[in-house]
Amino acid sequence: MSFKVKVSFKGADFDIAQRTVEVKCPYCQAANSVTLGQMQREEIVTCVGCKKNFNFTDKDKSLAKTVSNVNDAMADLKKTLEGLGD
Repeated sequence: MSFKVKVSFKGADFDIAQRTVEVKCPYCQAANSVTLGQMQREEIVTCVGCKKNFNFTDKDKSLAKTVSNVNDAMADLKKTLEGLGD
């Protein structure tokens, strides 16, 4: 005897680039909340403490690769889990 089970996988619909991390200002060491996407895009950030600007450099694009890999893995996991009931 076999039967199909409907599997619903919620919570995997996210973009890791939207996740927030705290980064210390290179000038005053104040904690600044930035997204991984901001870091990936090498955006300029204004420090909440000293108001100086600083930016990120992803020389070998390792953060961009990691963000892409994690998002791809989450999409694959979601697809696999949703297919369990087939």
